[in-house]
Amino acid sequence: MTLNSPPRTHSLQQRQTRLLLIASVPPTLILLITLWSFGVSGYLIALTALTLLLLTGYCMLTARHRLDTHLTTVLNLVESLNQQEFSLRGKFSGRHDTMDTLLSQINQLAETMQQQALAVNQHQYLINTILRNVDVAVLAVNARQQVAFANKGAAALYQMSPAQLQHQSAAALNLIPLLNGQNRQVTEWRFPAGQSRYQIMSDHYFEQGQQHTLLFITDVSDMLRGETHKAWKNLLRVLSHEINNTLTPVASLSQTLRQLLPGEKDDALREVDGGLAMIEERAGNLKQFINSYRQLTQLPDPECIEVEICALVRAVLPLFPQRSVTLLSKAPLKIQADPAQLQQLLINTLKNADEAMTDKHQAIDIHWQQDHNSAELTVSDRGSGITNPDNLFVPFYSTKSGGSGIGLMLCRQIAQNHGGEYTLCDRDDGPGCIATLSVPLRKN
Repeated sequence: MTLNSPPRTHSLQQRQTRLLLIASVPPTLILLITLWSFGVSGYLIALTALTLLLLTGYCMLTARHRLDTHLTTVLNLVESLNQQEFSLRGKFSGRHDTMDTLLSQINQLAETMQQQALAVNQHQYLINTILRNVDVAVLAVNARQQVAFANKGAAALYQMSPAQLQHQSAAALNLIPLLNGQNRQVTEWRFPAGQSRYQIMSDHYFEQGQQHTLLFITDVSDMLRGETHKAWKNLLRVLSHEINNTLTPVASLSQTLRQLLPGEKDDALREVDGGLAMIEERAGNLKQFINSYRQLTQLPDPECIEVEICALVRAVLPLFPQRSVTLLSKAPLKIQADPAQLQQLLINTLKNADEAMTDKHQAIDIHWQQDHNSAELTVSDRGSGITNPDNLFVPFYSTKSGGSGIGLMLCRQIAQNHGGEYTLCDRDDGPGCIATLSVPLRKN
């Protein structure tokens, strides 16, 4: 810090000098005139005048020096506070005068401001730490519609670093619809990192008199999917309980009635027997249909061990001898997973791919690779593609005759229980579908 000297215009010092002169010159003149009137020697009068002049000059210089010292101290202390430097303190003279009182007040002010600055810095550090590590993407947009701040979550959405995002135009980042949209809205949105469902929250704050907008972008896909799955599980649990309680006595009663019919039946009895047999069969089929959905509500937690993906894939291929399967990857890749559950996922996926292709000579392609800390496995077919993407993972919905609509939902649940994802999309190079399983190499 540069210490400031007193200003060049010494108005206060000049006034002090004038006052000292006014106070000392008239008495001096009166004394000299009095001595002259009494006939005192001229040498004595000159010596007296010289002594008084020297004494007055000494007093003026001493007073001026003390005033300069006090002013310089106060100016330096105030300047240090103005420059956010709170460690400088004024030294007391020990005379307990007004200047000591002033320095005491300035020192107390510096101490208070130092504590406040420390508290602000600690809070700012805490806020910055939270913003850097929170999963929510946070963006601050200034009045010029430019990004003034971005945390790691926002940078991940745009696949940039936070420094690269700063000063980017909101229009170039396609943020204008989000800035102008309804607060707390949940919308489907595509960022460079991918498409998902996000909750958009906005707020405003002022900095240097200008209004800034804060955007909080939260990926709620997993939360919504979890709530949906929980609702389906509760519904299926109630339905299976109620339907099973109804079907069991119906099937048992129809079987008992058939046993009561005589061995030799006329046409009417044969018709009754056929009707009872149909009731028994349909009740059994419906019960089996409902029980299949109980897999979703009773899926156990995965018992993870180290498994090799290639061996896992080869173990299920014999179940599809009618279909040619091409393994595009040969490299070994090990993951921590439940082999039985992942085999069930592969069986469901390969079954869907096989049934989607009408040409028996077309092959299913399987590829796996390591992507950072995850393993990614894709199963590609040459079928007709996805006909209704909105209902892919909805229970009871199936585009296949005789389908139960449980396979894809079970695959997604298995993937999520392993801390991964299961997605489907159409191929870019022609008709067909790609099922992708992404799971961490090590399960937490």
